[in-house]
Amino acid sequence: MNNKLKTAYACAFLALCAAPLALLPFFGADGASENRNLSEMPAFTNEDGSANLEWGSQFETYFSEHFALRPQLVTLDSMIKSRVFKTSSVEKVVVGSDGWLYYAQTLPDYTGSGAMSERGIYRTAKTLSLLSEHFEDEGRSFLFLCAPNKSTVCPEHMPARYIRSSAPSNLERLSRQLDKAGVDYIDLVPLLVRQDDPLYLERDSHWTNEGALIAYNAAADALGIEHDDFSGAAHSSQRVWHADLDGMLFPSLEVLSDQEIYDISFSFEYRGAFTGEDDILIRTAGKKGGAPLLMYRDSFGRAFYPYAAENSEKAYFSREMPYKTSLADDAGALCVIAEIAERNLKTLTRSAPLMNAPMRSLEFSTSVSESEENFCEVSQRKSSIRLYGALDPSYFESDSDIYVTLETPDIAVAYEAFPIYEAELLGSDEDSDYGFSLTADTTDIPPGTYDVFAYVSAGDTYTCTESLAQVTVG
Repeated sequence: MNNKLKTAYACAFLALCAAPLALLPFFGADGASENRNLSEMPAFTNEDGSANLEWGSQFETYFSEHFALRPQLVTLDSMIKSRVFKTSSVEKVVVGSDGWLYYAQTLPDYTGSGAMSERGIYRTAKTLSLLSEHFEDEGRSFLFLCAPNKSTVCPEHMPARYIRSSAPSNLERLSRQLDKAGVDYIDLVPLLVRQDDPLYLERDSHWTNEGALIAYNAAADALGIEHDDFSGAAHSSQRVWHADLDGMLFPSLEVLSDQEIYDISFSFEYRGAFTGEDDILIRTAGKKGGAPLLMYRDSFGRAFYPYAAENSEKAYFSREMPYKTSLADDAGALCVIAEIAERNLKTLTRSAPLMNAPMRSLEFSTSVSESEENFCEVSQRKSSIRLYGALDPSYFESDSDIYVTLETPDIAVAYEAFPIYEAELLGSDEDSDYGFSLTADTTDIPPGTYDVFAYVSAGDTYTCTESLAQVTVG
């Protein structure tokens, strides 16, 4: 190769390498096509004016996410790997057989590697039990609804390299605990599995409109709600759906997938601002009447909520976590549904629902057990006190409950706490099976300075902590 050709080759190679950077201002990735948030261009200085010593690594991340033609290159890479090698170029997507795709976040449930501890299962059931008790004390019906993972209902297309666990799943174990706790719930797995047609989208992580309708009718029946079950509505499979997993794999292509479309003329109306099915709060008014409803939901609720809205005089659909129980009053709800995807079960114990803790009667005496691992944080308002922290693991059995008391020499007021470790409030990246969290309504408590104690049950016995904090009421 002569010098001119060598020079031309070198220039072409450098131009190819430089093209993504040169074109970034014009064709940079925007993140929407890849269903994720992209990092922002880093600043040379920090907010306090000091030099940003992490600028180099931050810019490397920024450039890797934003460089021009990224969606096209990701799409090309995905096409080659999925069609030739039957693998995925995107960590979030699993390529199955016969054109099926699965969400990689569900793999720990499928293989059993994400099995929750026995204490974790109990904490989840207890959280739902306290939530159910709260609403039932207010005269509302409560129902827990878990949307199964796609790989739970349709495992036949999963790659053979992933071995399905033979042990009971988190959902199965939780169901047994909910039975013990007396929480009303629906086991959707057998209901969805026994249907003739697949009720999950081939190229999406969610159920079909038909699957959502089956889930809605089961929920309405369980709550005793009079409702149109839409059994007479004609429906057909149409290629109109923008599947989320396709969007991750092929961000530069407008790939459409089949979806079951029902010929239903919904008559309900949206109240307040509505921008789309993923709004944090959707409020509706149905023209057919029906029991007012509050539904806590996640992305599986997108296909579910129109059926519920059509059959409810007034309905609120909230995606906000932690759950706000005050929304039930706002909606005038007679029924409350808490829906969450199987893959998200662990999120139920990341932060306590926003509600006043139930008062309890503790009539026993026990010795105090001090520990350096016990701590309690206090956040106080005019008529309420929020208490949260963690306790010594040696106090606990898997089914231990936690009670927090406010005590003076003459008065003792007890509350049952959520068994939740408030990692975000505590600035922690870790979880703990031994946390507690509650909001105590102090409206009817005599003024004074109270010591805060925690009691942990273990069978018929209790362990009492030393005073964890002091609070002043009134």
